[in-house]
Amino acid sequence: MEVVSKATQFTHRVAAHCKGRNFTYGDLLKHSSWVSQKLLGSRSDLNNERVVFITPQSYEYLPCQWGIWRAGGVAVPLCTQHPPPEWEYIIQNSEASAVVCHSSYYSSLQPLCKGVKLIPLEDFVPGEGSAQEVFVTSDLERPALMIYTSGTTGKPKGVVSTHRNLSSQVKALVEVWKWQEDDHILEVLPLHHVHGIMCVLACANFAGARVTFNSKFDQARVWEEFMEKDLNMFMAVPTIYNRLIDEWNNFGEDMQKKAYQACERFRLMVSGSMALPEPMLDKWHRVSGHTLLERYGMTECGMILSNPYKGKRKPGCVGFPLPEVEVKLDQGELCVKGPNVFKRYFNNPKATEEAFDQEGWFKTGDIAEVDSEGYFKLLGRASVDIIKTGGYKVSALDIEQTLLSHPSISEVNVVGVPDEDWGQVIGVVLKSNQTIKLEDLQEWSKQRLAVYKVPRKLIQLQEIPRNQMGKVNKKELVKLF
Repeated sequence: MEVVSKATQFTHRVAAHCKGRNFTYGDLLKHSSWVSQKLLGSRSDLNNERVVFITPQSYEYLPCQWGIWRAGGVAVPLCTQHPPPEWEYIIQNSEASAVVCHSSYYSSLQPLCKGVKLIPLEDFVPGEGSAQEVFVTSDLERPALMIYTSGTTGKPKGVVSTHRNLSSQVKALVEVWKWQEDDHILEVLPLHHVHGIMCVLACANFAGARVTFNSKFDQARVWEEFMEKDLNMFMAVPTIYNRLIDEWNNFGEDMQKKAYQACERFRLMVSGSMALPEPMLDKWHRVSGHTLLERYGMTECGMILSNPYKGKRKPGCVGFPLPEVEVKLDQGELCVKGPNVFKRYFNNPKATEEAFDQEGWFKTGDIAEVDSEGYFKLLGRASVDIIKTGGYKVSALDIEQTLLSHPSISEVNVVGVPDEDWGQVIGVVLKSNQTIKLEDLQEWSKQRLAVYKVPRKLIQLQEIPRNQMGKVNKKELVKLF
């Protein structure tokens, strides 16, 4: 990927801050060279072999990823929070030739790597090693990255993206979000997902900017980082912003003022990976002074739509297509074309064929609409967020937005519950600081929602179950009813 060759332009700049130490781009080239040599041995090219890798949420992630690319391999990241059976599935399904892991994962991975080369590594030290000339492909059509989807409709699928796909995604974001060398971003996102991999790491590296790693998300620690460091960019999911708001609410008046002043130094704060509720957008603006930039993307395409860096950011909307990205609505479904779009699902030609229409448009499975100013608004997943009740098509996300304005509701998910008479009825799974009766919620909702949008079923939980990206699997929620 071009990001590796670009690093030679700023070898003395700090690439990452981790565990109290600074690593330059020169360090990154040295350490990734070491990884590539371990993978290659006496060979000169891995010839697109898949290499699975896992490290803590730390600097070590970067040399592993770059080292795989420099050896001519396809990088396949594992989620640090997944159990061993899920790691084993990815190792086997990807037909990996090697697994690179931080030593802290070695004992857990060893039983899973039968017949697969397992390469452990320790924490890298700034300044150690030497950068060797290692193969970097100039063929942008070669596969570079394979990320496994969440698997809500079956076993996870490996999404294969080429070097051209990744370069296109990064260049578009660097252009529209005005990335520059002096940027400094805090990394708190899981690094087995396109949000953290592409929006944070790849963009920062391409621009020669600096990344500070937080090993584990902790809202109190993030606020400390905001106040102590010269950060000017932050990207997260709505769940994280909600936790930061909760922490801010616990601050005294003086600390709240300091937190607000710290946020004033930031030039950009981005939200993505799931819909951003408008009440949360408003709360974060009060807390930080920032109107979050909401964007839309997915594993198969990287980022697709973005609200403007300069200009109006519309609540509930995800903006406009990124450079070189084409979009269309086919019976409401958002479809995408462009150099950012992946090539195939690994060893799954049937799923690949089903993902594209006859003209080569990738079908996202998301329902959207465009307003009079050209802003795109997502209505939800065609399969779970569009509810058909009594002949009406209802957006679960619209109902969620309304219910979040209820003074006692902090989190909510709306699903379609099968019903013999109505086809589906509105089911609500919510988190609240007090008990809410269905009848009371219905009475409140009738003042704000059409009668066919009013909840018919209610489940209240202390915590709404989520995956590692903070996303809720709504198909599992339906089973609760």
